[in-house]
Amino acid sequence: MKKIFVMLLAAAVGFSACNQKEKKSLAVHSAMNHEPVKEKNVMMQAMDESMMKMHNAKQTGNPDYDFASMMIPHHEGAVVMAESIIKNSQSPELINFANKVIEAQKKEIKMFRDFLKSASQEPSANANEFKKALANSMNPMMKGMNNVRLSNNIENDFVALMIPHHQSAVDMAKAYLPYSNNVYIQLMAEDIIKAQEQEITWLKTQLKK
Repeated sequence: MKKIFVMLLAAAVGFSACNQKEKKSLAVHSAMNHEPVKEKNVMMQAMDESMMKMHNAKQTGNPDYDFASMMIPHHEGAVVMAESIIKNSQSPELINFANKVIEAQKKEIKMFRDFLKSASQEPSANANEFKKALANSMNPMMKGMNNVRLSNNIENDFVALMIPHHQSAVDMAKAYLPYSNNVYIQLMAEDIIKAQEQEITWLKTQLKK
């Protein structure tokens, strides 16, 4: 299982090309480690699809471009998870939280996409160092996903999986900041850290309940 995580981690930051073998590994990872029932767990499916899209995100060696490129599918995964809660949850607190997640992350997705339209794709002098830092920042999400015991209760699974999902955004943003060359994306990264650390704290209180 650790081997699968290493493969996914390397692929997510562009260390290897996308191929069918890796896609199969991801499917096996989901099936073997996160599905106690036959039906696909909707929250883990959103996480897996988000990881695959991050795997396929264009990487240039330019920290600003690459961070923005990877954060788009990362945020899209959170939106899918939040939309599922709104459709299926009976908890006013979780529905309110999910609405806030959707609003904030859709806004940031648009901002990242607008940035990428004209962003430089020139590799930085420390591109390899940045890729390594970004790769290391993904470890908590991988470990967090692996440690979650899914209940197939959509509310419980949403809370449990959103914690490592948000934590990975925080860790990626912190890994990116020392290599930032764009004030606009730097400010977005700082906002992500602040907002999602607050949300992680709230999610942990829900997890205890």
